[in-house]
Amino acid sequence: MIKRLGLAAAIFLFTFTGESRSEDDFQYWSRFQIKALDTNYLDFITFAELRMNEDASNLGFWQTAQKLAYDPWKHLSLGMNYTYLESESFQRRTRDTEFKHHHRFELEINPSWGWKDKLKLKNRNRFEFRWIEDQGSDHTRYRSLWELDLPLKKLGPLVSLYTNNEFFVDFNGEEINENRVTPLGATFKLYKKSTLKIFYMIQSRKGVSDWFSNQVIGSHVSLTY
Repeated sequence: MIKRLGLAAAIFLFTFTGESRSEDDFQYWSRFQIKALDTNYLDFITFAELRMNEDASNLGFWQTAQKLAYDPWKHLSLGMNYTYLESESFQRRTRDTEFKHHHRFELEINPSWGWKDKLKLKNRNRFEFRWIEDQGSDHTRYRSLWELDLPLKKLGPLVSLYTNNEFFVDFNGEEINENRVTPLGATFKLYKKSTLKIFYMIQSRKGVSDWFSNQVIGSHVSLTY
């Protein structure tokens, strides 16, 4: 088990991380998610997320989203989402920061694979059509996340360990301008229909002339009705 997890972590850790130095900022990301509708073919999910930057001392980002998923097959999910967010932005004219709001319409195609209930591979493909305050709507991008999940048994509330990597393609700039790698995450079962995920992630983003990176500790609480 440890060998398989180590190999998975190594694969995702070194994918698209040549520029990742995790030296610029420490952040904490927190999400609370509710699956209000959970059926064999149709799911409805809503969530809210806060991101604390500047060494986890400042609220620099928050978002809320509604997600509708259709599962035509056991190993395929199709999604349609709406996301509203506000992100802190530095204004060169005033030398100050202010929040700018964003609207996103998203389409997802998400296949998955499993091997004897011992290993799960997931691929989330998301197309985001974005409108940003004072910048218009020419900000379409594509995101691809690959995740390897190792289910665990007889370890109390710890039910799985996982690792993943996600890269972002900016259609306007025709380039990869962001990458997020999670070397290790853990999923805990809180109650019958609720889970907690805790993870460490390196977020790398392309600036004007170079890449910069942030270290992120995150937690996701999920509740299913």
